[in-house]
Amino acid sequence: METVRVLIALRISNETDASTSLERQLQDCTAYVNERQHLGWQVVGVAKDAHISATKSHPLERPQLGEWLNNRAPEFDLLLFWKMDRFVRKVVDMQDMIKWATAHGGKSLVSAKEPVLDMVGPFRHVIIDLFAAIAETEAQNISMRVKSFQSYAKSKNVWAKGNPPYGYESFRDTDGAMRLRVRESQKDVIREIYKRVVEDGEPYSAICDDFNARGILSPGAERMSNRRKNNGEPLPVWRSRTITNIMTSETILGWKCEEVKALGKKYGTSQPILTAEGKIRMADAILTDDEWIKLQDERNGRPGAARRSTKNTTAYRGVLLCGECGRNLYLFNPERQQGKPVYRCNKSANRESCGKGYAFRAEKVKELVETIILGSVGDFPMHERHYVKGSNNTQRLHEIEQHVTELQRTTRPGGKNSSGFAKKSTEEEIAALYEEYDSLSAEGDKPDRYEYRDTGETFRHMWDRNSGNEDERTRHLLKAGISIRLHPLIKGVSNTLNFGADVDLGNRSEPFTVH
Repeated sequence: METVRVLIALRISNETDASTSLERQLQDCTAYVNERQHLGWQVVGVAKDAHISATKSHPLERPQLGEWLNNRAPEFDLLLFWKMDRFVRKVVDMQDMIKWATAHGGKSLVSAKEPVLDMVGPFRHVIIDLFAAIAETEAQNISMRVKSFQSYAKSKNVWAKGNPPYGYESFRDTDGAMRLRVRESQKDVIREIYKRVVEDGEPYSAICDDFNARGILSPGAERMSNRRKNNGEPLPVWRSRTITNIMTSETILGWKCEEVKALGKKYGTSQPILTAEGKIRMADAILTDDEWIKLQDERNGRPGAARRSTKNTTAYRGVLLCGECGRNLYLFNPERQQGKPVYRCNKSANRESCGKGYAFRAEKVKELVETIILGSVGDFPMHERHYVKGSNNTQRLHEIEQHVTELQRTTRPGGKNSSGFAKKSTEEEIAALYEEYDSLSAEGDKPDRYEYRDTGETFRHMWDRNSGNEDERTRHLLKAGISIRLHPLIKGVSNTLNFGADVDLGNRSEPFTVH
């Protein structure tokens, strides 16, 4: 009996302490597989993606499932998910996955809780598209209902969603509505921040170091679920950005605020919600209006620190590493260095010890990277990666043995093919089967695998073709597992042109690919 290797895919958008959805999905999927053990079903892996939206995240882009689909496809034959809406929420995503499954050896896609989904019948694409369309419609309906309620609640003195802003906690009022009130322990922290910033003039980083040393939980740590804590995830710590976010939000004045996205950016700023009657009072203020003005004056009067460039994103992120601690280097544009951009270790930017001379001039870094990469792997050929379905020759050999035995029986005296043309034809068929048998025996079984075909292009050609497209160059370097560690040649120089590099060419057992 041929083994069917099953990958279980689990997903949930929001995993909280009260949620058992991932465990329930795994339990149901495991039971579904166990019921089919007589068919050779066997679990070979579980891809568990928590805090992932199916509407926003394609299966190929999810952290755990994406790793299996992109790099470990030869290891499974069937993808099992709990329900369609746990797998995809868009028809186009399901269609992509059908194409992917077909291109990767005809893998099966199975729903444990929707047996009506015929994944192997002649109408499987029609049925799958139908259920995917239902899932997408339901996702749109949910989104519409949530947005409708949020729009209604936006201008009301009620707390409709999410974690309360730092300094406050939600409670159910006498009329049944959720509202906010001051959380005394967090209020004391905000009052201390105000005193140390405005009255004592302390740096934000020094305040963060003190809070972390005293064990005061940061806003992120306060919100962290017990599930994540039990999984061993580290508690988020205080950082300068944490204090800046608290100081610049008028929630500490008791106003209801919303995040307004910056144009072309993923992040936003907190701004009070304005109605025809003005701002919406949600709770008592933690700072007075006079204290707020002093706080903003103090914050705006401080000298600018090293700021990220607004014109350039970090090229080669994940490839360029700090030679001291091994962390990523990021592109900064420090005003104190006459606007000359540098690559800098994020650990040092957060005032943690990372040795001396951790900033490297960007123009020299770009020149060094290109020289190292092209000098090391520039002449290496590029390949296309293709998925090849394996062959179960053992089963075919067994079929040939049985068939030959039956044919030989018919050529014996008295058999239906014992003389004349029938005998000659049968003997020729037996000879052909013997030839196939010998060939398959020599070949043996072959598993599903990737094969690589030379494109006729070298790594240098790819590099030159993507001139000006650092994202594509970085993608190929990351995919190849190449990393470069930078280290200063002169200690004590914080912005240096004098630095060296150590290159790691990664796993060269596999060729460079364009997939």
